Amino acid sequence: MSTVQVPSLKTPSGEAPPAEQEDRLAALAEAVRSLEARVGTLEAALRTAPAPGPGFAAPAPGSGPAADALLPDPTLPSPTRILGLVGRVCLILGGAYLIRTLVDAGTLPRGAGVALGLAYAASWALLGQRARRPLDAAFRTAASILIAYPLIVESSTRFGILAPGLAALALVAVAVLHAAVAWRRDLHAVLWMATLAALGSGFIVMMARRSIEPFAAAFLALGAGALWLTYGRRWHGLRWPTALAADTGVLVLTLLAAWPGAAEGVYRELSRGRAMFLALALAAIYLGSFAVRMLQRRRVVNAFEFIQTALVLLVGFGGAVRVSLASGSGTALLGAGVSLAGVGCYAAALPFVDDQEETRANFNFFTFLAQIFLLLGGPFVLPMPFFAGLCGVLGLAAMAAALRLRRKVLVLQSGLFLAASALASGLGAWAFRAFMDPAGPVAAPTAAALLSLAALVAALGLFLARRPPDPVTILMRPAILLLGALAAVGLGAVAIWACCGGRTHDAGGLALARTLVLSTLTIALAWLGRRLPVLELRWVVYPLLAVTTLKVLFEDLAVGRPLTLFLAFMGFGATLILAPRLLRNAALREADEEEAP
Repeated sequence: MSTVQVPSLKTPSGEAPPAEQEDRLAALAEAVRSLEARVGTLEAALRTAPAPGPGFAAPAPGSGPAADALLPDPTLPSPTRILGLVGRVCLILGGAYLIRTLVDAGTLPRGAGVALGLAYAASWALLGQRARRPLDAAFRTAASILIAYPLIVESSTRFGILAPGLAALALVAVAVLHAAVAWRRDLHAVLWMATLAALGSGFIVMMARRSIEPFAAAFLALGAGALWLTYGRRWHGLRWPTALAADTGVLVLTLLAAWPGAAEGVYRELSRGRAMFLALALAAIYLGSFAVRMLQRRRVVNAFEFIQTALVLLVGFGGAVRVSLASGSGTALLGAGVSLAGVGCYAAALPFVDDQEETRANFNFFTFLAQIFLLLGGPFVLPMPFFAGLCGVLGLAAMAAALRLRRKVLVLQSGLFLAASALASGLGAWAFRAFMDPAGPVAAPTAAALLSLAALVAALGLFLARRPPDPVTILMRPAILLLGALAAVGLGAVAIWACCGGRTHDAGGLALARTLVLSTLTIALAWLGRRLPVLELRWVVYPLLAVTTLKVLFEDLAVGRPLTLFLAFMGFGATLILAPRLLRNAALREADEEEAP
């Protein structure tokens, strides 16, 4: 385009142009430059805009963003395309029904027809993987899903062509094919469709054919595959249905395997050995996957891993124990395996030993898992006295580690180990008889019970010698209170046995010994609550006073003699006077310390 030239207006020589004329010329030149800029912008827009096709009019001058908002989104498929894809799916399903017609007519044998139908479905899944557009791939893979899974169900349940094991294998193979296509083409909805179809078909065939083992193994394979598939992409919702299906399959399998007479009745192909193997495989696959993933990525354990771990322990290890007890064999090997798993979990917790906020949950997860494994597997490997001694040693080790690492979770685990030691050694039952049995403690405490009591006292002493600062100690006090109560009951039972054990039975003397021991324990706990407030033993004083009161009313008054009642009331009265005073002095002391600067 040519630029408009503004001729210069010359004035006669010797005469200056007027000022108004110069101003008008400058304004005219500015207007021309503005028009040139606008024309240049319009020409550039026309060169870049696509030429209108035949039958399309040029856009109206008033068209703009408001008019473009009324047009359909070009990123969404048109209704014509959607209907075309649905029609293509109908044609694909028509080909499947043609194969079914040839089978019903006898032209194709049933086995060949099933194989041809599965191949036909697989071919459309492969064609979906090679499709140019994701929408074409989704519709072709969906057509393959609609053909494959109903074919497997019908050929196994209605016609009996596929045996249960072969049906489970075909189910897993088809699911793997669909998952591979969905993964390659990023088809999340298609993968959900294939997963739910595979799980539903598996449960239908399992219940119809009364065959549990093949489909429990198939669900386990699908669960492991979905777990690692979702690690690669954030499709975490797929883990839940597959994990629940695997848990359900193993639960049904172990319940039937441990049920008396189930393997000899309807479920004749059921094997207790294979049931135990699948139960342990469930636990090993999921717990091993969780451990490997957390150690590789050093990420925090999530809600799915917590919930599935609890289910795996109940269904997997619980089912394996139930089956082994029902069969009467394999308990030692099972216990050894579970104990080794516990040691492995402690080793997995070592990389997270530093007390950091982001890895604290992982440390707690692995250490608690290790403790559960050791408490489950130990009684199957070791005799109870040796297991009680091992738990006592582990309780002391956990307390030492807790005080060194400042980990309150290890204090709780120390309390659990020591409580398990008291139960396994018979210390708890023996102490209960010492306080409650009318005949008194006839037999002396076993060596294991004394060792357990020594471990309790040693753990408390270690805590008092190396206790952490108060902010950390407050979080540990519930476990310490439990240990202190157990140690007090054990020491009281030993004192009762020292007074009355092995002697001629005297109901009045036994009642007196129990009252004096309880009174002494109450005063001692009140004094310790004053001297060592970190133990929080003062919370045990009033419950112990209530127990002593009931004992005096219902035992001493019933079986006591005048002399034993005199001594019992003297001791109990002194306790009622001293214990509250000691507690009150302790409360005043703490109030003074809080008010002090």
